[in-house]
Amino acid sequence: MSGPVAGEVVFWRGGMRESAHRVHVAVVDPSGHLVASAGDADLVTFPRSSSKPVQALPLAEAVPDLSTEELAIACASHAGTDEHLRVVRRLLERAGLGPGALRCGTHPPFDADAALALACRGEAPGALHHNCSGKHAGMLLTCVARGWPVEGYTEPDHPLQQEILMLHAELGGTDDVIAGRDGCSVVAVATHLHAAGRIFARFAAPSGPHAGTLERVFTAMSGHPFLIAGRGRLDTELMPRVAGAMSKMGAEGFFGLALRETARGPLGVAIKVEDGGERARAHVTLAVLEALGVEVQGELYDLYPRVLTNFAGYEVGEVTVNLPLVVPT
Repeated sequence: MSGPVAGEVVFWRGGMRESAHRVHVAVVDPSGHLVASAGDADLVTFPRSSSKPVQALPLAEAVPDLSTEELAIACASHAGTDEHLRVVRRLLERAGLGPGALRCGTHPPFDADAALALACRGEAPGALHHNCSGKHAGMLLTCVARGWPVEGYTEPDHPLQQEILMLHAELGGTDDVIAGRDGCSVVAVATHLHAAGRIFARFAAPSGPHAGTLERVFTAMSGHPFLIAGRGRLDTELMPRVAGAMSKMGAEGFFGLALRETARGPLGVAIKVEDGGERARAHVTLAVLEALGVEVQGELYDLYPRVLTNFAGYEVGEVTVNLPLVVPT
């Protein structure tokens, strides 16, 4: 008996398949019903930074007067521009802490202009420039507000990380969550793709004891798409062009969507590119939105064209997407 058929994003050159990426998709409603899938909806995987909306829920609950900008940057994989860093600093100031308290590590800004400006000033990147610094600043503020220790806030046995694990299980409707360590050192949670889709569906249709904070996170992220990522990046480009959408990229080809305006009502979508191929993500995301009948502003297709050209403008190939979304009987 053959297994479920995965989706496939294929890059062609000269009429030949040059590379291909297997894709798994779960489309879930807020009750946890699997509306449609491609590949293995039970695949256990790490959403990575797509977990940030859940990781920000304790912050939203602990600090009810947080601005939408501050809540958005806590959910972000930001590009390290001055606009991003300004909001991260506000979170740290609220906590009475400085950048030295951040335990996310350091890398250059994702934004090329910001990285160049830093280099021209002869400055080395610091923890503030790390794309997860907003999340870490939010976690530190949560610890201060809850009276939890700041030291060790990234560790699996810290009460904040334990609460985040429980929230993934509760919102995903599963006890089957696995703790690893993320690139920024906090707990990375692995769960079934189906459960990840249900988590995003809960943001699309908030209910239950966390309804208020789910709504606040949705509003903050969808209202500040630039803060969530940065120019030219999928979250920032998608959310203003898809009505009623909240999205969050994760490393290794993961993508989560909370959709409020579909023919089936609010839905959550979890996408995993099996080999971690980042370049396949936007193409399969557009195919999922098409399959669900969700209207997309045309500029988004211009940003992620199916026709491939080289630096001299010659057409060299194309991208095709085969997405056999199956509706369970």
